[in-house]
Amino acid sequence: MNLRRLLPALLVGVAIGVLIFLLRMTQSVDSELHLRRLDNLQAVNTLDVQFNRVLTQAHVAALMTEGDERAVLTEQLGNTLDALDTGKQSLHGLSPELDKALDEFLDTIKDKVLLGLDFQARTTQDNQRLLNSASSVPVKVDAAVAAATPAVRAKARDLGEQLKSQVVDLSVTPSPTNQSDIHALVDALDQLGSGQPAAYKDAMVQLRSAADDVIQDKGELVGTLRKFLDRPTGPQLQKVEQQYSAWYAAQVALAGKYRLALVAYAAVLLGVLGWLGLRLRSSYRDLDRANAGLTRANETLEAQVESRTHDLSAALQDLRSSQAQLVQSEKMASLGQMVAGVAHEINTPLGYARSNTEIVRNSLADVRGLCAAQQKALSLLAAPDASETEIAAAMEEAEAQNQALSPEELMGDLHGLLQDTDHGLGQISELVSSLKDFSRLDRSRNDLFIVNDGIDSALKICQNQLKGRVEVIKQYGELPQIECSPSQLNQVFLNLFTNAAQAIDGNGRIYVHTLVEDSGVGIRILDTGCGMSEDIRSRIFEPFFTTKPVGKGTGLGLSIVFRIIEEHGGRIDVRSTPGKGSEFVIHLPLRQKRSVDTAHEAAPAAVAA
Repeated sequence: MNLRRLLPALLVGVAIGVLIFLLRMTQSVDSELHLRRLDNLQAVNTLDVQFNRVLTQAHVAALMTEGDERAVLTEQLGNTLDALDTGKQSLHGLSPELDKALDEFLDTIKDKVLLGLDFQARTTQDNQRLLNSASSVPVKVDAAVAAATPAVRAKARDLGEQLKSQVVDLSVTPSPTNQSDIHALVDALDQLGSGQPAAYKDAMVQLRSAADDVIQDKGELVGTLRKFLDRPTGPQLQKVEQQYSAWYAAQVALAGKYRLALVAYAAVLLGVLGWLGLRLRSSYRDLDRANAGLTRANETLEAQVESRTHDLSAALQDLRSSQAQLVQSEKMASLGQMVAGVAHEINTPLGYARSNTEIVRNSLADVRGLCAAQQKALSLLAAPDASETEIAAAMEEAEAQNQALSPEELMGDLHGLLQDTDHGLGQISELVSSLKDFSRLDRSRNDLFIVNDGIDSALKICQNQLKGRVEVIKQYGELPQIECSPSQLNQVFLNLFTNAAQAIDGNGRIYVHTLVEDSGVGIRILDTGCGMSEDIRSRIFEPFFTTKPVGKGTGLGLSIVFRIIEEHGGRIDVRSTPGKGSEFVIHLPLRQKRSVDTAHEAAPAAVAA
């Protein structure tokens, strides 16, 4: 009933949950966040271009006059990169491809910023060295022109002016290409040195060294700037933007699919609501019909009750008759099971007793042969006409048989076989005695009986179901004799032990504990079987209730146990835990009531632990 009420509420909750999920998924695309992310990408690109421009201008200028602007750009670029890397506007975690492209770009831009800072630190010194090298060239040119002879001085002056102009172009051009022109002019001046004084030649050596220094210093500056400008931040940022645009397009497409799913789901919900309305209308119509039928049934209720009471009385009588037959059938089934087990228990010791007897019989034949051979040797020894050859042959034959038979070892084996046979016959005798005590056909409940003996008899009768897999651990108290029907109590113990053995799958244990109570005796039987659930435990004493497969039990075993305990004025309690086992506790009085009114005040019941 609770499940029927809970199921509709659960279905409604699931339907609402799915609807909320679809609504949230259709709103999963945040356009404002998308625009802010695009603005950040554009800002990074703009700041990167400005950073390149500032460093390029700083390279061209002789002095670093843009330091403040570069610091501001560096700070702005760092803040924008942090927004792309972390925070709500971060691009991380959206897709593996985007993460890879973003990490590559961030690594490159960070290296570029570090390289720019290094370039900033080195540019002043490098520019100053370049200026020093470039300013020394005109001085060296003028010295060479002054040392030249009048015949070539005009030519040297013209070449010197061209060299000065080329050196200035080299110094101020970001990526100069006139290094070969400078070398050519220096070579031309050097060619004029033929026939010139030594001072001219010394001046040319110094001029060539100064020109080489200018070219080398400019090359180092250009190399540093090229390393900075060659960082592929632009293409990588474009790749990041492409990956983000692809991810956003996929999110927009997915949201569109969820919108279609939401429309379809809403249509389905409307259809279900319409169907439920029709069902509700049909239910009201059926309820009206049922009320009308109930009104008509009430008009003839008295006659129907009388007729059905008569039918129930007849059915009750038939049920009592069937119950009596089933109880008898259960008793016969228990008797058959007991006889089968006893027969098996008798057959085992009887079999090895007969086998031992057969071995003893065969061994006695060998002993007779040895005795005959020895008797023959003794007769020949006593005969006056026996030859030594005959005596020797008889002695050899007797000795050979003695060695083959080994009388001492054979006697020990025969003694052991006879002891085993005697033990087996004793088991048979003990089992027959237990069976005789178990099956006493007493009908009164006034016989004196020791409960411990009855338990031992029942255990011996059902030994066939216990041995080899179920260990019985007994702890008996010093019990007084009680008034009871011994055969009925034996039936109780046998049924409980049988059920315990059947509840144990494989190996297990049964604990039996008896003790003296204030008004009688208590018997506690605990097994390590499969146990029972609370629903099953509450019904085990109901007639015909069984958990066994069809054809394996009538469901009357524990019902008979309950009735016998009740008729003896006792009670039986049961505690059970699924997977751990069951415990049956029986309380029996010392004496039976002899008054005519035999009503029992204590109503036996199965109570849960």
